[in-house]
Amino acid sequence: MKSSELKTIHAEIAALRSGKTAPSRAWKLEKRPDGSVRRFALTPEAVRKANAEQEAVRLAQDARAALKVTQKDFAALLGISLRTLHQWEQGRRKPTGAALLCCVSLVRPPRAVMKAAYA
Repeated sequence: MKSSELKTIHAEIAALRSGKTAPSRAWKLEKRPDGSVRRFALTPEAVRKANAEQEAVRLAQDARAALKVTQKDFAALLGISLRTLHQWEQGRRKPTGAALLCCVSLVRPPRAVMKAAYA
């Protein structure tokens, strides 16, 4: 494979992962009790929702990595409990309000911060 083809493939993968491009098809596999596997198509809305949830998890992790601080120090900086930060990074909860803007401002350009503030 040529390097230009590989670059194109990697660009398409990045666009899919970031949500800039919607996949043409997406499937979910479900294991049945008898050991067989059932495959069914997902709607584009379900794919976008799943990607948004993954992005929220990565947002808290990326913001902390940008500062190069421990979880304890990052939680203290935001004024939240360490348990709340753990829940953000494990995907059980999402940052909201001022904490969301702080995380976005560490990871994204200024226009994205303004968009998040007024969304």
